[in-house]
Amino acid sequence: MVETYPQALTIAGSDSGGGAGIQADLKTFQERLVFGTSAITAVTSQNTQGVQASYTLPKDVLISQLTSIFVDFDIRAVKTGMLADTETMRAVVQFAQQQSLPQLVIDPVMIAKGGASLLAADSIQTLKEQLVPLATVLTPNLPEAEVLVDEKLPTQSAIQKAAQKLQALGAKNVVIKGGHRLDTEAAEDFVLLENGKSFWLSSVKTETVRTHGTGCTFSACIAAELAKQADVEAAIRTAKAFITASIEQSIEVGHGHGPVNHWAYRKEE
Repeated sequence: MVETYPQALTIAGSDSGGGAGIQADLKTFQERLVFGTSAITAVTSQNTQGVQASYTLPKDVLISQLTSIFVDFDIRAVKTGMLADTETMRAVVQFAQQQSLPQLVIDPVMIAKGGASLLAADSIQTLKEQLVPLATVLTPNLPEAEVLVDEKLPTQSAIQKAAQKLQALGAKNVVIKGGHRLDTEAAEDFVLLENGKSFWLSSVKTETVRTHGTGCTFSACIAAELAKQADVEAAIRTAKAFITASIEQSIEVGHGHGPVNHWAYRKEE
């Protein structure tokens, strides 16, 4: 008897170094026993020491990938990562509306590790007005949340209010990841669910430079759990445990800002 596995899709950029983007998403899907498919938005030349080059794929190539996937696979959840520009974002929005993409997890990739913006102002506006309202789960980190609500978020109270604002934009469930906060000894994420329930998820910070791909991996894990028909809260809690283990049990790969360990959580289980 052939067992049918849940299937998920990632729409994101390719990381030739394997630590983030499409590669991290597919590794995460596989670790959670979900069959992964992908639609690539951009190809990058990068390693643990940085990004050397980036090429955005033509929109017809992206749509062709998406069309091929949905005529054949039973996609139960979709995760978006780097949507390189406004045209790419609008193409994804249009396809999402036409296809009624299920369980859409949006990782709003806007800020590079060094703090540089990865999206132009018009792309950020498109993200807020057209893509965020389609989100089952929205997973900005703290700097990204600050851009989306256009204000600094120095306190827990400010973060909670920001989550409410992001939910008001249309996102059903919001996770603001707090690992970037420098004034806490814990990585504290705030979760606001569609049903009004809210809570904090906390883990001890691990001092390491091997955190490349944390955002991709976290949101991909949520998508994988949703593809397995987990409820949203359970999916978020599993993703928190998954990424915490992936950071704590680091691996030495490359000579710079290394990737997280995607098989760490499986070893713990």
